[in-house]
Amino acid sequence: MNFFRRPGPPVLAGILLAASLAACDQALQLTPATINNVVDTVTVYALRGTSVTLPSGFDIPTNLPARTDNASFDFAFDIDGSGKALIYPAGALGLARAPGVLVTGDVFDSLKTAPTTGYIDSLAVPVNVGNVFIVKSRPYIIGCELTGELPRYGKFRILALDLAVRSLTMETLVNQNCGYRSLETGLPTI
Repeated sequence: MNFFRRPGPPVLAGILLAASLAACDQALQLTPATINNVVDTVTVYALRGTSVTLPSGFDIPTNLPARTDNASFDFAFDIDGSGKALIYPAGALGLARAPGVLVTGDVFDSLKTAPTTGYIDSLAVPVNVGNVFIVKSRPYIIGCELTGELPRYGKFRILALDLAVRSLTMETLVNQNCGYRSLETGLPTI
């Protein structure tokens, strides 16, 4: 008779379930923020009618304009045939539907925290000079190894639309810290 048997699958599953339920009682602990939120200005170029070597997209986790032909991006910019500026979350271009865009009537500086819901993820969003919008990125693992994949958030204000050059210039503040939603300058606490 063997009294030192290893637990079988049902016993092991029960142990794992009990451990995961115990963990659910604890609040999600984000890793400490290490990257300061800063305001910047960037320019992106329309998907159509510009060189493929120019960035048409923006990648929230890296806080950089991105080419849409060979880089990851959360949203892209285009100008339609009538001259209307459009922001395309990646899902509107047939890519991952996790990134989303939320146009707000708020003033850029008054936006303090990104909401968690209300983002458009699969349709183009028309924008004009002066509009402010928030972007929730796709889930991203870098920097989130302890908590799992979480989105990043950023706010954008359209400063200029140049129809001749087919470009959009924006004021930005992107929070690159894993899971933090603060849209204020400095090191975020939330």
